[in-house]
Amino acid sequence: MENPASLHVAVTDEALATSDPKPPASSSIFIPIDRKKPLSAAWIPFIFLSMALFIVSLASPVLALRKGNSGAEVTNLQKTLQAEGYFNGPITGYYGPLTEAAVIQFQQANGLSPDGIVGTNTTATLESDSAAATDASLDTPLEFESPIPEPEKPAVSARPNFILQRGDRNSQVTSLQRNLQVAGYFNGPITGYYGSTTQDAVIQLQQAKGLTVDGMAGPKTRAALESTPVSSASQTAPSTEATEDRMGFANPGLVLKRGSRNSDVTALQRTLQAQGYYDGPITGYYGNLTENAVIQYQKAKGLTVDGMVGANTKAALELPSATTTESSIESSTSELNQSTSEESGDESTFTQDSFIKPEENYDPIPLNQDSFSTPTENSDNSPFNQDSFINEDSEKKKNDEQRQSSQMTLKQTISGKISPKSIVHSGRGLFFAQNMMYSHTITVYNRQYDLVKTIADAVNLEKYGHSKGNGTYKGSPVEAAFSDNGKYAWVSNYQMYGSGFNNPGSDKCSPAQKTDNSFLYRISTDSLAIDQVIEVGSVPKFVATSPDNRFALVSNWCSWDLSVVDIQQNQEVRRIKLGRYPRGIAVDAASQKAYVAVMGSYDIAVVDLNDFSLDWIKNIGNSPRHLSIDPGGQYLYATLNGEGTVAKIDLFTGKVLRKVVTGNAPRSMDISDDGEFLYVVNYHSNTMSKVRTRDMSIQQTVNTNANPIGVTYDPETNQVWVACYSGTIMVFQD
Repeated sequence: MENPASLHVAVTDEALATSDPKPPASSSIFIPIDRKKPLSAAWIPFIFLSMALFIVSLASPVLALRKGNSGAEVTNLQKTLQAEGYFNGPITGYYGPLTEAAVIQFQQANGLSPDGIVGTNTTATLESDSAAATDASLDTPLEFESPIPEPEKPAVSARPNFILQRGDRNSQVTSLQRNLQVAGYFNGPITGYYGSTTQDAVIQLQQAKGLTVDGMAGPKTRAALESTPVSSASQTAPSTEATEDRMGFANPGLVLKRGSRNSDVTALQRTLQAQGYYDGPITGYYGNLTENAVIQYQKAKGLTVDGMVGANTKAALELPSATTTESSIESSTSELNQSTSEESGDESTFTQDSFIKPEENYDPIPLNQDSFSTPTENSDNSPFNQDSFINEDSEKKKNDEQRQSSQMTLKQTISGKISPKSIVHSGRGLFFAQNMMYSHTITVYNRQYDLVKTIADAVNLEKYGHSKGNGTYKGSPVEAAFSDNGKYAWVSNYQMYGSGFNNPGSDKCSPAQKTDNSFLYRISTDSLAIDQVIEVGSVPKFVATSPDNRFALVSNWCSWDLSVVDIQQNQEVRRIKLGRYPRGIAVDAASQKAYVAVMGSYDIAVVDLNDFSLDWIKNIGNSPRHLSIDPGGQYLYATLNGEGTVAKIDLFTGKVLRKVVTGNAPRSMDISDDGEFLYVVNYHSNTMSKVRTRDMSIQQTVNTNANPIGVTYDPETNQVWVACYSGTIMVFQD
């Protein structure tokens, strides 16, 4: 058999040529005139009309701009409004509904008549407010444009949600609420939803800072907030011992689950540790280790096994008794379902059904803002008294220092008939290696490094409703992702082999070539057998699942789009166009946003998983390849294939905070369960780097076998598994 290392050029992406897409040509009603032919008399009235309009435009000091206009003045207007923080759409030169809405917001904020028309007063205010207006004056005459301009495109912003306002729900709102809480203006729960409580907190901040009081968090408001020291927090600020998100034991009817990070999780970990169920570090972060300990406890106590700490699990753990009775919880929940967004708080738009399934055996969650009461004091002898957590920060710092000073050591090297493109941990102790077309297998290992099973990629497509013909077809497994409970693995296949597949894609391709679609396999982690086959796009590369188990997302390299697979229906339900060579995908913990690296660009697509609308984080760096997201949803990390760096991106601002060179050709990476470290494999350096996310400093670099390309982190053992494309898997102990 030919050495797999010699075949990598077809599947490693590193030779991808990148270039910025060309801007679209501007439309104009000027028709080129052939000077060799005599001018027709029919042109004369048109020329005089054009000259007259041009003279009139010069005579007018400022022409009013309004919906339907297009030209250079609209371009300048959009740039000015964007610089001021009111416009988050694309710079199109067309005055559409997005531009009109931005003008109205500006007029309202500056005490002008909110008519959406840029007249003399609005223009003068814009010029006085922004130095950017002097670079491109709004007084220039209107250009002749097409009488039927293209409709304004959906918002595509350089940074997500330039202005945060009531009704928004995303990770940027989460960060805003946390910053407002630290500054002493916000004492509600951290929900990620911009409701009345968040709006009131923003208004208080704006009043205190002498800003325009509009209740919207634009650049000026957020800049003022970020510059506010913690010491200036008002008396309404939560105490330093209060939980970060107020979603834990202090609120008895609410649930602790994976992704929570607060002192209540610290208390939970200590309790589970004391009872012999938890042997990990006390971090205050609810990750896989904590979830597994909770599951073990629930099994031992005969509770519903969901890995979440609801009312029943809390009661079994003998946590503080609820100050809210069961009847009052039900009452507040009922009130919530009948209330409007104006009547309730930041959780008002969430229904009970969106959080719990009917069969789950824990008390209903009171979601109304008013039901989030101030934490009651515990008795002095309670192990969960908040005073017992004063030294939590120092304990966590000690744990962090121990991890930072630890050195990764090689624990095991696995070989065999493999050529792993990727290695992925199930979260339940199984590791799936995808061996492409060189082996036509997925090999499965356990924590003892044993080969549990070799799964062939051969399937009968007709069995799953795909009429390509009778017989067996082979795939070529590239990447894998697991459902949140680890029950299923989803494996993408680079291409298919068999009758009817005659036009396979490659690493240089486009939708115009109409290359063959391929398939996504679902594999049960109980039977370790393929049990579903779903058709997706051409040359599917990366696959990710949403934590709420709604979707499997697949980036299709040659069809330049994203397949959205409904996990319950086991079929593709949406195809989203993205551009040249989409690859890495990361989904936030709330299952609200999916981030997709578009490798043939400098940008990262942001897909709203509720309505599938598309936004962008622009100009991150050359050829973003792989993405990892901070468990708290504040930061996104990207390997940049075109410049050989790893970037840290603030999702609140869309800005790149720092870049680091880890080695030659950083490919894949994984993030530790607490978000403290990145593990990055460097394909051409034959190394793996451990990067501290706080400052993006390299803590250690270890040597690997040739061509490390995949990596996964196991939080239970603190081990890092590295897939070397040359034919081995290496396991490092951190």
